[in-house]
Amino acid sequence: MAMALCYISRIQRNAAAGVKMHSRILVVTGSNECASQYMTYMNVFFTAQKLGITIDVCAMDKTMSLLQQGCDITGGQYLRLTQLDGLLQYLLWVFLPDPQMRQKLVLPPATKVDYRAACFCHRELIDIGYVCSVCLSIFCKFSPICTTCHTVFKIPGPMPIKPKKKKKI
Repeated sequence: MAMALCYISRIQRNAAAGVKMHSRILVVTGSNECASQYMTYMNVFFTAQKLGITIDVCAMDKTMSLLQQGCDITGGQYLRLTQLDGLLQYLLWVFLPDPQMRQKLVLPPATKVDYRAACFCHRELIDIGYVCSVCLSIFCKFSPICTTCHTVFKIPGPMPIKPKKKKKI
């Protein structure tokens, strides 16, 4: 996907003045999700969003939450196929029309997007985690030193307990 973005960017730069391109990327995948590539994927998705490039995904048999996030970020269509019998029909019906035409079509309903992030230590999707305030790395467990940017966090000591004031009668 990153190579496709680079190619599209180069073509747009070399295009004649006044020529507007409406670029799209279609990802057809049957592989497992790779949480270790979380940051790479997110960089690609946000770059595509900034360039106005739509990313569509046709996933074979497996739900790919990371690619689903990319479709949602870029305004693309995510489709998970359970049977390969109708692959060509789905590709022609869902992904061939441009994004403006898709608004007029009755497409498969959008599924709920799973926006969980992958921790940088174990590369697993997590619900709640710790975020480095310097480099925004996400961790599943607290660490006094960020393993990505090596920032040392100051750990505050326990709060002093103030003695309760006695009421004057």
